[in-house]
Formats: sequence, C-alpha cells, structure tokens
Amino acid sequence: MRRRTSSKRGYTAVEVLVAMTLFAIGAAGVIGMQRTVIQGGNDARHFDVGSNIARMWLGRLQQDAMGWTLPNAANPGANNLATTRWINVLGVGNCAVNWCAPPPSAIPPVSGAFDLWGRDLGPSGPATPHQFCAQYKVRFISGNAANPLPGTLIKAEVRVLWSRIDRRPIENCNAALLPPGDPDNPPTSFNYHSVYAATTLRPNTWQ
Repeated sequence: MRRRTSSKRGYTAVEVLVAMTLFAIGAAGVIGMQRTVIQGGNDARHFDVGSNIARMWLGRLQQDAMGWTLPNAANPGANNLATTRWINVLGVGNCAVNWCAPPPSAIPPVSGAFDLWGRDLGPSGPATPHQFCAQYKVRFISGNAANPLPGTLIKAEVRVLWSRIDRRPIENCNAALLPPGDPDNPPTSFNYHSVYAATTLRPNTWQ
C-alpha cells in the first residue's frame, strides 16, 4: 500500500517552481534572440536600400557629367559647366571638402531625401521627415574647370545617412548637413548608419 501511494504522488511546489524558472529563462532567451534577429533584418534591409540609393546617385552624377560638353576643339572659348545640375560646384564651392546636399529638382522630381522604401521624395522631400539622406562631394583629380582637357578626371563621392533604430528619424535633409558634430566621427556618428560610394567622372568634351 505504501508503494502504491508513493507512486501516485504529484509534483511538489519546489519542482513546479524550478520548472517554471527554467521555462522563463528559456523564453527570455528566445525573445531576446528574436529581437536581435528582427533588428539585424532591419539593419540589413536599410543597408541594402542605402546602397541602392548611393549607386543611383553615382549614376546621376555620371549622367550629369555627360552634359559638360564645352569647351572642346570646336568651341574652345565656351564653357557650359554651369548648366550642369550637380557637378557645377566643381572649383567654385566647398563641395570638394564638405558634404553637400544635392539641389532638388522638380523636373524630373529628384532630391537627396528618400523614404523607407528608397523612393525619391522629390523637391519637397529634404524639408519633410524621411528615412535616408544622400550627400555628395566632387573634386578634380586632374585638370580644372576652366580648361577641361580630355585627360581631366573628377572624383565623385556619395554618402547616404539614416538614423539608427534607437534614434529619431532624419527630419530635414538640409539641416542634417551640419548637425552638432560630424556624422563621420564620434559622438555624432553614433546616431547614424551610413553607406559610402565613389566613382570617377570625365567631362564629355571629346570631338
């Protein structure tokens, strides 16, 4: 009778508490791992979108350089660098040293501001809340703006910024150009993720 009674005995309170403690520890680990996976997925998606934006802006700068066609052998006294949309800051602005915001344009609607899905927000974008902010620098590697010989080379750099997941979104792309500190260096760099890309350009002055 004693053996039968002891074999039918249930779990004690201590055993239940130990089991609940182990379950809670395991659940906390799973929840923490899930949060890390979600955050890693978001960071990867943002990095992919930022990389696409950087490549898009490199393409825009390359296309813009194709519009710089003068002076050339047929028109040595003319220079149409000023008619370009973005590389016209060569030799005349500080965009060789400091990051500059691309001037927005209505036709076609382009700007340096992009939403969460990487869509260009157009001319009104830089002054409205957005997710990504593109900036650029251009400088001469060889040659100059007054006399762009066929061997002239231009270095174009693009930087795409977006806020870290625990920081506020960028509210104004133009204001983000001169934040209280340098986004490339601590402590301001702790507020941003970034992607950098570079290419070389040539004026289209061949005849």
